[in-house]
Amino acid sequence: MKKVTGVPGWATRFLKRKGYAPRNSMDAHIRAWWSWYQTTNGFYAADRHDTGRGADPGGRLSIRPARAVCDEWASLVMDEKTAISSPQTEVNDWLAERADAFVSEQADNLALAFALGSGCWAVGIEGVGEDGRGADAEATIDFYDAGKVCPLLTDGTEAVSVALVSRCLVGGVTYDRVQVHEPVAETGGTYHIRTWLFDPAREGAEVVSDEVIGDLDTRSALPTFAIVRPAISNTYEELCPLGVSVFDDAVDTIKLVDATFDMMYWRCRLGLPRIICEESGIRVDPKTGRRDLGSTIDQKLFKAVPGKVGQSSPLTMYDPGIRADESETAMNDALSMLSIKCGFGPNYFSFTRQGGLKTAREVVSDNSVLYRNLRKHEGKVGEALRRLFAGAYSAEAGVRLGAAPEGVEIDVTWDDSVVEDADAERETMKDDVARGLCPRWVYVAKYYGMSDEEARAFTGETLGAAPDDFGE
Repeated sequence: MKKVTGVPGWATRFLKRKGYAPRNSMDAHIRAWWSWYQTTNGFYAADRHDTGRGADPGGRLSIRPARAVCDEWASLVMDEKTAISSPQTEVNDWLAERADAFVSEQADNLALAFALGSGCWAVGIEGVGEDGRGADAEATIDFYDAGKVCPLLTDGTEAVSVALVSRCLVGGVTYDRVQVHEPVAETGGTYHIRTWLFDPAREGAEVVSDEVIGDLDTRSALPTFAIVRPAISNTYEELCPLGVSVFDDAVDTIKLVDATFDMMYWRCRLGLPRIICEESGIRVDPKTGRRDLGSTIDQKLFKAVPGKVGQSSPLTMYDPGIRADESETAMNDALSMLSIKCGFGPNYFSFTRQGGLKTAREVVSDNSVLYRNLRKHEGKVGEALRRLFAGAYSAEAGVRLGAAPEGVEIDVTWDDSVVEDADAERETMKDDVARGLCPRWVYVAKYYGMSDEEARAFTGETLGAAPDDFGE
């Protein structure tokens, strides 16, 4: 199972020996968020009550609300219609070749970044010679979850340099790797990618490989990494470029959702009808004299405790019911609270027997809270994408040509068809029609499903005719 424990101690000690100042002060929070994302903390797997040792096999059940929240935000922010482009022809051609599959490949990573508060996309350069140049060099992009990211220097809002700890494969051998992306004053402030390898079997034991360039000067002054995070203020650490999980404010609500789900399960399990049978009603094998208890499968048939003389009832049905209506109401309320605390607005998630778990497309167009929060998250993710691809293009050009462009322009276009404030947009168009700024047939065609010709015929407008005022 994947583990997120923060930057290893041996890595921070190594960085300090190299003169860096690791700022991995968010590790404890990251571990806590991961435990809710994976449902691995004490709320779900408490110690056994009988021995006090080990996890209780009958731990609390979960619908993984933390993961559902992060997956939903990631799918809303960045989907298949998200476009990364540039007004500069050369850059746009490069993006069409290199970034075509980026959005689909990074969907899960964005969800993980929203869960752990941060993630980091970092540039790597392949096809580089020993001299740090390569006519066919290509920029690659790797993702690092927050547990592998250690900010080194920050300007107060963004990281200027960062250390990334991961495991890699070099020449068919697995190594631990520490990689630092930082600007170096001696080369005019260009970004260098510095790499150290370590033997995983000997914690912190540095090794050298001829296949890895220890210090690569990209010849670019643009950052070769971008920290991506949700648009939520970090109230835990000042001057920290790492962010906060989208469900950080909803931990208590996550408990409520899963406690409600667990209650529903136990109501179903304990509410099964059971038959209580007196001893006289149990079949006895005539040869052995033993009672036939084969029908007690699944604990549906029980032998009654002997009572007083005269108090006999051969068969008794025990049926407490599962209280489905109460359970449904409790789950709806819990999910609605989760929706509010995670920024979706009320009733984004709901559970009903008719419709199941409702998500974005059923309620999103009328939810202004969701609309505003989505725009905030898009802004943060957009900043990271623009920084990332500008740096990747510039670094590749620097290694290939020896000189890197600095004025790289990147545009990110979001999918507005998924989320829009439908009521507000309709009222705006209606006002525009009333003021003569929009033809009536356009309004009719858009909101009543008519073709352009049908809408023109309905409103009595013809090509070239000035629109009349909108009215009854």
